[in-house]
Amino acid sequence: MSNVELFERHPAARMSLTPEQHSHIAAAYDKAAFDVSLPAQTRAAFAKKADWFRLLARIGEKCQRAAPSVSVAKKSPANFNPFGFIAG
Repeated sequence: MSNVELFERHPAARMSLTPEQHSHIAAAYDKAAFDVSLPAQTRAAFAKKADWFRLLARIGEKCQRAAPSVSVAKKSPANFNPFGFIAG
């Protein structure tokens, strides 16, 4: 069974990373990109990957900021009616 078949059967098995984890991965790729003992093509590939993971970290941080916090959700009343303006 190939990896593609496993992924299609179990899509929930794919792990998502936090913005902090993306940032750490970007730092590791950045470090590899500046390693002069590697060929230029490999360093360029590592630099691209570092940019990609930095982008993922920024997007994740924005999503976390945009998500409603738990404390705000708890303050709203349980019987809140979003259609309360309609006469009933």
